[in-house]
Amino acid sequence: HADLVSVTFNPDGSVTVMDNGRGIPTDIHTGEGISAAEVIMRQLHAGGKFDQNSYKVSGGLHGVGVSVVNALSAWRKSKIRGNGQILEMSFTHGNADAPLKATGSYEQDKQPGTYEGRSGSQITFFPSAEPFTMVELDFGTLEHRLRELAFLNSGVRIILTDARHADVVRHELHYDGGLEEFVKYLDRVKKPLIDKPIAIRAERDGITVEVAMWWNDSYHENVLAFTNNIPQRDGGT
Repeated sequence: HADLVSVTFNPDGSVTVMDNGRGIPTDIHTGEGISAAEVIMRQLHAGGKFDQNSYKVSGGLHGVGVSVVNALSAWRKSKIRGNGQILEMSFTHGNADAPLKATGSYEQDKQPGTYEGRSGSQITFFPSAEPFTMVELDFGTLEHRLRELAFLNSGVRIILTDARHADVVRHELHYDGGLEEFVKYLDRVKKPLIDKPIAIRAERDGITVEVAMWWNDSYHENVLAFTNNIPQRDGGT
């Protein structure tokens, strides 16, 4: 649903992640009596409590990632855009400062590749120094991972910005070629033995499998496997 994602290292050491997707659900959760957004932020495995058609992340419905980030952050701020409303909520050491509340509105517009008029979510967090001895995040590690995601999600534009220093670094990651372009990137300094990668895509029982292969003049193979965007270090699915 999203075609634009921004990740920014802010000057104060916090990180802001923003997208123009459907936005985190904000309705009152029938089982908990609080907003779905608060359930997602504070409870492990909360993702499985939501209908798969209305709330689904590429890595599955385990509901661990965002609640763990919230718990391990000194503070965290959420801004959610949906149905013309802007709603905000803040947390301190994993606990909500106040219930989710409406703070503004916007004119809805479905123009692709922009945040203007689009639904979506904006999360800003500052890692807590209580569980971590070092709270400075590594730009290179995140760039590597986001580049993988840009290849695996063809057409999605990911903007990574490091504003922690005087010279701001900004990388735009956007690849329309999917896995074919991914293997070309991996082999960019090697001599190919065939003109272009072999690409295979098939779907059965609602499961899609994509494969791209390219031979080069090196003596070592490099096999990368991903399931729902999650890297499988030992291969397999």
